[in-house]
Amino acid sequence: MKKQLLSVILLALLLAPIGMEARKKVKEQEVPQLLNYPSAEIDKNLLHGGDVVILGRLVTPEEAKGEKIPQDVLDKINGRFTVIMRDYLVNKEKTSVIEFKNDGTFSMNLHVPYPMFVLVYPLADVYACPGDTVDVTIDTTKPTREEGLIIGGTGVSGEVSKLTYKIGMRFFPPQRSLNIQNPDSLMKWKDEQVEKLDDLVRQMNTGLPELEGCSPLASDILRTYILWRRLYNICHEYDLFVDGNDSIDREAFWQQYFSFVTPREKYLLDNPLLMIAGDDFFFNRMEFTLMCPFDPHFMSTHDIWGKNKELLLGKLHLSPTNFSWQVCRLRDIFTVLKWYKTDFDAAAEDIAQALPSITHPELIRRAVLTYRDYVKENEVQVVEQKPMTKGDSIFQRIIEPYKGNVLYVDFWEMSCGPCRATMLHMRDQVEAHKDKPIKYLYITDDTPEHCKSFLEPNNIKGEHIHITRSEWGYLQEKFQFTGIPFIVLFDKQGKQRKDVTVEQLLNE
Repeated sequence: MKKQLLSVILLALLLAPIGMEARKKVKEQEVPQLLNYPSAEIDKNLLHGGDVVILGRLVTPEEAKGEKIPQDVLDKINGRFTVIMRDYLVNKEKTSVIEFKNDGTFSMNLHVPYPMFVLVYPLADVYACPGDTVDVTIDTTKPTREEGLIIGGTGVSGEVSKLTYKIGMRFFPPQRSLNIQNPDSLMKWKDEQVEKLDDLVRQMNTGLPELEGCSPLASDILRTYILWRRLYNICHEYDLFVDGNDSIDREAFWQQYFSFVTPREKYLLDNPLLMIAGDDFFFNRMEFTLMCPFDPHFMSTHDIWGKNKELLLGKLHLSPTNFSWQVCRLRDIFTVLKWYKTDFDAAAEDIAQALPSITHPELIRRAVLTYRDYVKENEVQVVEQKPMTKGDSIFQRIIEPYKGNVLYVDFWEMSCGPCRATMLHMRDQVEAHKDKPIKYLYITDDTPEHCKSFLEPNNIKGEHIHITRSEWGYLQEKFQFTGIPFIVLFDKQGKQRKDVTVEQLLNE
């Protein structure tokens, strides 16, 4: 009996280090969680919309001071100096041209539906919080754009805007394409990124020097910005790899790839601060990689989210009511609303089915307001007569020589690969319709000399119209586009038409 007891004790002593080592490894693998986050309770009024003032000035060379700014200086930036506001909840964006006064200053009021990052193109992202002012200075005497760009302002807008570029360069410096060739290399890269994510969380818990002196709210917004940028990059590389890749088991790979999200869900996905720190790019990636990864374009709305809920619960064990999931649900519904047009009953049915899964009060409020606006817009029978804008005048001048024809208008640039591909694809149609009442207008702000090397060897026919960068900006504002190629159709009466083909317009 004593021998048996002694054997048990010796065995326990031998196994003890192994057990301790195992516990040590488990402890090392524990996922760090954010501490003191959020720093303070968010005032619900902060999530509402309003106007933010964007002020700026253009610093010119000494010899130009006190005089009218040279037109060539204004042309270099004015056509591309626009403010782009993307409302990620309803998948809408608004482009506004900034007009400089003769003294090089500008001022504009921008309405935002909630505090958000907006793009002052081509300069930088700035933070726009209702009631604040954002100041932008562009010093053209400096050797580089980075040296000449100074961003400031009042309130949380000023605090966040000042640090956004610095934070981005510190934590997300430009990198070359990864060119990942197989699932194992992507998975290895992802694991490295998750390790960096955890390191970031540990650094945040001890305090980031870059955020020293920030107000608690500004610190929360910037910390959330850093987190979603890291998750966005991980989702982006996944999207690039699986797009069109039929050699992998999509469902199994998706589950394995995104398994890291579950223990980090609280601050990565179920995080209301994303309402005022995330952006359209982030939620787009969430919607089409993590939340709805299996060919969503070939399923109905209800199939997408019915299957999605099952996947979230059964595969990744994520909450079906986490904040990001709710946002993606609303994005999907509001995208589908565009297809219903005046079928209000079908639209109301979709909204009614979506709302029970939305629990965040501000998202519910936004959903109701957006549906109300949708009904109002589609019930209006009389087109409001608005004063003619600069963009209207420029476009009327462009199309004047082609009145009475169907117009196919394509905005493009040499630097845009899809633009050139579209023009090559259209060659046969242009040739087939050469004797019909239709004109193909290719509008660009590139110079004729720059375009010649592509247009002539490829025999791109049509009307080639070259405009200034300033004019391009006003047309962006008129048609509300940022991405290219951007194509619009007009019937023989000069009315812009949607959801029709060239053949249909010719046959009318």
